[in-house]
Amino acid sequence: MARVVIPSNAEKALALAKLVYGKHQADGASSPLNVLQDHNWTDNGPKIALADDLNTQAKELEKKLEKLYQDRDALLKPVKDTLRSSSRTLMGIYKSSPKTLGDWGFEVNDTPQKKKEEPKP
Repeated sequence: MARVVIPSNAEKALALAKLVYGKHQADGASSPLNVLQDHNWTDNGPKIALADDLNTQAKELEKKLEKLYQDRDALLKPVKDTLRSSSRTLMGIYKSSPKTLGDWGFEVNDTPQKKKEEPKP
């Protein structure tokens, strides 16, 4: 038996909605979809343009967001390097009382690390 696929992807669903709504409008009074009561094109057809516009805005924001994350990460890399150097320096100074690094804002975990198991041949 044949089945109809309704795209879950927003862009593909919008493209399909434009086609169906366009055909429904072109057919006018003779459109077989005029029988729809609850989920009708009279109410929902005009929502396509708004949804499409919001989808375009969301895509633009995704691109901007990706760029913002890239810029943030580029600035953060040397900051993290300085944090590592600072923690090593302070650990050298306070090796007998490493919890003192907590005064600097560092989280100090003094539970022993598990040894990595060597792969068995």
